[in-house]
Amino acid sequence: MTAYRCPSILVIGHGELGLAVIEALHKSPSKPSFTSLTVLARPQTVSSLPKSDPAKYSLLHKWNVQWLPLDVEVAAEDDLKTAFKPFTAVIYASGMFASAGVPTKVTKAVRDAGVKYYIPWQFGVDYDVIGPTNGGGLFAEQYWIRRLLREENSGMKWNIISNGLFTSFVFYEPFGIVNKDQGLVTALGSWDNKVTLTAAEDIGRVTAEIMYDRLSGKGSDGVQYIAGETVTYQRIADALEAKLGRKLERNVLETKALRELLERDPENTLAKYQLVFGEGNGCSWDAAGTYNEEKGIKMLSFPEWMDTHEF
Repeated sequence: MTAYRCPSILVIGHGELGLAVIEALHKSPSKPSFTSLTVLARPQTVSSLPKSDPAKYSLLHKWNVQWLPLDVEVAAEDDLKTAFKPFTAVIYASGMFASAGVPTKVTKAVRDAGVKYYIPWQFGVDYDVIGPTNGGGLFAEQYWIRRLLREENSGMKWNIISNGLFTSFVFYEPFGIVNKDQGLVTALGSWDNKVTLTAAEDIGRVTAEIMYDRLSGKGSDGVQYIAGETVTYQRIADALEAKLGRKLERNVLETKALRELLERDPENTLAKYQLVFGEGNGCSWDAAGTYNEEKGIKMLSFPEWMDTHEF
């Protein structure tokens, strides 16, 4: 890959992951001197952010981040293509709650715009292993985007970053692992089932290093696996009890019950997520051989995350 000494980088999204990525891109010692950073957000967000979240707005201004007001949900593919044309690289960091078809639309627009390097919204589990049908087809689009990237021949370079579950999602009540108010920890599938957890700020740091490596002409296309810590649900419960200094109620949400629920309610997205993680396929991997271990990048373990974050 050609080295780009003055890259223009677009980050789609400025939530938990997007902000972590932008911060890491700005602060990385690998950043070329004349790198420009732009964040894409909905027009109404751009106009309201100075009042709705002045701290974030001030931080992005301090980092010399520019704004691209655009709504990827409603924009036509041709409009996205036009918007993406000026950029050397695009990172799609806000696709968790995207409507069906939007991640594919964005990927095709990035490719057709002539963007040189792309990191798609694939931050999460191993969609190659999960495939297009498991979990009621929940991740079918992600699976087919991988096929699209591997088969296209536009010359666009790319990497997928697989990080497992964002560590913060252990405490996201709708997901159902920890309900702190009720003092309840639920294992998805079984207590011995494993899940890889990675902090958003660690994902951001690794994303920045992978991108700057590629923009300097190093590395190759493909999936990069990273891991803060791969844990069993038993370890999650034990570590949380140790942190809180009290016993918690424990429950197992079995895959059989989730399949029965999906038979009655096939559009239940939460149950699809829980079933994928309950089955466990493609949701965890050993730290050995991960990008961060090979590069010597220190990541937060689950207890370390709890020590440094409010939850």
